[in-house]
Amino acid sequence: MKLLLLFLISLNLFAATKQLFVLDKNTLSPIENATVSNQKCSVKSNIDGIAEILIDETEQLYVKAHGYRQTSVGLTNKTVLLEPFNPKALYVSFWAAGSSKYMNKILKLVKETEINTVIVDIKNEFGDLSYQTDVPLTRQIGAHSQRTIKDIDLFIKKLKDKGLYVIGRVVVFKDDRLAKHYDAYALKDANGTVWRNKENLAWVSPFEHSVHEYVSDIAKDAASHGFDEINFDYVRFPLKEGLVYEKESNQKNRIEAINTFLQTANAKLKDYNVYTSVDTYGYVCWNRGDTGIGHTIKSLSENSDYIAPMLYPSGFGVGILGYKDPTDHPYEIINESIKEALKRADISASRLRPWLQSFKDYGFDKKFFRSKEVSAQIKGAEHASCSGWMLWNPSSRFSARGLQDVSSPYPILPQFKQNIKQTYCFRQRLEPLTP
Repeated sequence: MKLLLLFLISLNLFAATKQLFVLDKNTLSPIENATVSNQKCSVKSNIDGIAEILIDETEQLYVKAHGYRQTSVGLTNKTVLLEPFNPKALYVSFWAAGSSKYMNKILKLVKETEINTVIVDIKNEFGDLSYQTDVPLTRQIGAHSQRTIKDIDLFIKKLKDKGLYVIGRVVVFKDDRLAKHYDAYALKDANGTVWRNKENLAWVSPFEHSVHEYVSDIAKDAASHGFDEINFDYVRFPLKEGLVYEKESNQKNRIEAINTFLQTANAKLKDYNVYTSVDTYGYVCWNRGDTGIGHTIKSLSENSDYIAPMLYPSGFGVGILGYKDPTDHPYEIINESIKEALKRADISASRLRPWLQSFKDYGFDKKFFRSKEVSAQIKGAEHASCSGWMLWNPSSRFSARGLQDVSSPYPILPQFKQNIKQTYCFRQRLEPLTP
């Protein structure tokens, strides 16, 4: 009893409860459910924007909230002002990141348009890493052998000096390199042969905890170098029947496996003031089940900050919203998909940040997505009050077409003219086109 009393007394000598007010920088209104954390714990602010957290004399506090840019404050601060922030992003591929030609084009668009964010490949679907990490297994399997970023700290500094928010993309279970070196992790067909998709790439099992640890360690390393957000892609089961898993591949087990990975990653990232986001099929916004990949809007929202559905009009089939050709209706596809997603979980639109199409149509009339199509998608996302948007082009070839020009007074987005003749028939189960 005496020892317990002495312990409690000593604890109080070095720790105290701090009260922090979290406010919107522009409106000075309180922010509810902001996260205030240190290395010991994490708490949420109440409806009045007040968070109470146990501190010691040496710590800084990390503060973040959905739809705001994260920050850190010292212990003397009583109030923190969070800046509203919606990422407007371009994808920087594995190879583009190492090309001064491509990066100069990206930075020129940043200067001339509304772009304020880049998504940079950290780990691609081949299992290759764009820079050399401190994760031992990456060296063991040669994951750095193709790296394109020689000095990751200098690379990130140059981006942040431009005022950019920097997201690191980490491909999770589509990992050809890891599957080659660790056959036990590779997904196999009923004959025991390593399964490969249409791109001839192997996957590793979403049930394998060693894979969870490996990818989470890579995410942690990226966070330590200053990435603002970690974006997990292919954090799902492949849409392929007949594969052999350690457990039965039913909806409950699939969702549980994805949640377990995300929980593992979050635990590794807790000491860093980063957001997390997860990519998912556009159809997950519409389907009632897990789409066969372990994803629902509700389950993904429980273990990530942002959900990033790939709302490419070309990726939807005939029948979505009653349209024969979805690529002719980019605004409606984006806007209505976001609204439908919000019905699947009790979350705000600030938790959703869609991927938008900035590449040639592959499913219908092969049209190029230029100014009209790109701007219509952006309006669809912004009118749905999303937390920004991200433009995908696999080769990182972008132009200013469809983007707002920041050299002139920033215009107010006009209301989009709705198609009053559209119908909302929809099949309950529509699958994505590729695994």
